[in-house]
Amino acid sequence: MTDGAASDVIPRAMQYRGFRLFEHLDDFYGVPPYLLRADLYAPDQLIRHPAVMSAPTRELLEARIDASDPSPAVCEPVGEFDGHELIRYGERVYGLPRGTDAVDLTCEADLVRDGVLCGDTREEIEDRVRADRTASPVEFLGWLPVFRVFGNCGAHPQFGHTQNPPPGYKFVRSCPRGVVLSPDDVTGPARRSAVTRLLISFAGVLAAPFRALLAFARNLWDFGPTRCLLTLALCLRLFAHLVRKTGRVIPALKFVRTRHFRSQVMAPRGADLVFVTSIPQTFGQNPWVIEIEDSTTLFFPFLPNGRTAEIEIVRSPYYEMVKALLESDSCRGILTHMRSTAESLPTLFRSEIIARKVSYAPLGVRVPKRWQAQPDDGPINLLFTNSWHQQGVGFYLRGGLDVLEAFDILRERYPQLRLTLRSGLSRLDLRYRRIIERRWVRVIDRFVPTDEMDQIQREAHIYLLPSARIHIVSVLQAMSYGQAVVVSDGWGMDEYVDHDRNGLVVTGRAGKVSWMDKKTGLLRENYAPMYVPDPAVVDGLVAAVSRLVEDGALRARIGRAARADVETRYNLGHWNAALKSVFDKARAAA
Repeated sequence: MTDGAASDVIPRAMQYRGFRLFEHLDDFYGVPPYLLRADLYAPDQLIRHPAVMSAPTRELLEARIDASDPSPAVCEPVGEFDGHELIRYGERVYGLPRGTDAVDLTCEADLVRDGVLCGDTREEIEDRVRADRTASPVEFLGWLPVFRVFGNCGAHPQFGHTQNPPPGYKFVRSCPRGVVLSPDDVTGPARRSAVTRLLISFAGVLAAPFRALLAFARNLWDFGPTRCLLTLALCLRLFAHLVRKTGRVIPALKFVRTRHFRSQVMAPRGADLVFVTSIPQTFGQNPWVIEIEDSTTLFFPFLPNGRTAEIEIVRSPYYEMVKALLESDSCRGILTHMRSTAESLPTLFRSEIIARKVSYAPLGVRVPKRWQAQPDDGPINLLFTNSWHQQGVGFYLRGGLDVLEAFDILRERYPQLRLTLRSGLSRLDLRYRRIIERRWVRVIDRFVPTDEMDQIQREAHIYLLPSARIHIVSVLQAMSYGQAVVVSDGWGMDEYVDHDRNGLVVTGRAGKVSWMDKKTGLLRENYAPMYVPDPAVVDGLVAAVSRLVEDGALRARIGRAARADVETRYNLGHWNAALKSVFDKARAAA
């Protein structure tokens, strides 16, 4: 049963300030109003949603609701249009395709996954629906289960632009409901003894044929023999092609296995064009275009980010296999928002065929209506955010330790400073926890709805990101809000942040943590130094923030320049023009 039906039978006594309450296994849960069509009669799934609140008693649950949002926004139905249910939530209007499952309107991943349309007015949504009638479909493959194993990159905010496709195109997602990864699809713990790894490896070799047969039987049951046998033929075709190209049998088997057979069975047949995110997870059954930030992701899982400083990639058997996949006729385009990546790919692969497929365009983000005006008086708010998936390692790789060390010094000089950490802080040393307690740092380590994150961004004056390398969405979002961004000189930052014009750049990462090797075309990264504070980076942060605190005019000028750059260059219109060009070329190559 879906939310619309459930709300009619849930007694009013089980509703509180727009939240729907239910009891499950002696605990109470509150479903926020923006979580649409939540099946309250499937609590085992619902209680794992990050937006659902819980408490051991109803009184404590209501207190949590009061503390988190005293006046939660309400979803207001505004009608239907051509198979879409129209909902107003906050300041935006959403068009939900009829038959969509539970949708969290605060979660970009849900919106992208389900093809939910989003705009400022009802008329805008209706125009989008009309445009979709004649638009050419592009299958967005970010929903495939294999992308969940490798960092869930298909749901990354970098691909949020798929909610606003280029003119003449629409993104479709043929995701069957109830897709669940089996335990065999998930990589086990990395920290094991040598003996344990040897035993597991030996057992795995013995069990591999049986696991493969069971997995194939499961796919036969779920998808039928025709679909499975066709996919098997494609798998064998790719394997034979890679063996002919490289002469390596075992590596070719491993490479094909990482494309994840079950995901390829799920992939739609007969699509005119598919859009792949970051990793070329395909057997080549459909023409495809891939969007990447750096070339390292093309080699996942054989070449992880952060460990490429010394590697000779051309000696890897998987180098030629990735090259063969990109040179294949089914690969129609490689799009990147990093000029460094676009310029290095021809050097890396030494291939004219690949060079002709590469396109570059700066990424664009949505420009918020309200932004930071940088007033001269009052407290000055510093903001540091973890990556979108909020994994603990992201705090370190984004320079969180350096931020805390710098703030410990800055707070002594400037009592008006406030620091917000939007990040989980597991395994943080006692020293840094004491800095947080002593300096009254605000830590937000919980789920944050979109409207609340919007308010946090609007209140921030300075955004701190002394990271190992660029984090494109975080940087552009901060710039769009008119914040004065302070970033590191890690790889890629200089393409979007111009020192002393639209931001300040702190040195200490380039050549040590990340850098482009122009001779080989490979992005070199060594993340090991990020787990301890760097005195040079700390000093640079202190100096940069001090300038911005003492010179309000500088802070305002940098914030205005950053906002103007997003409005005029790093916007969705320019990005979609480039994306349309790539899609047009891909279709013309058929």
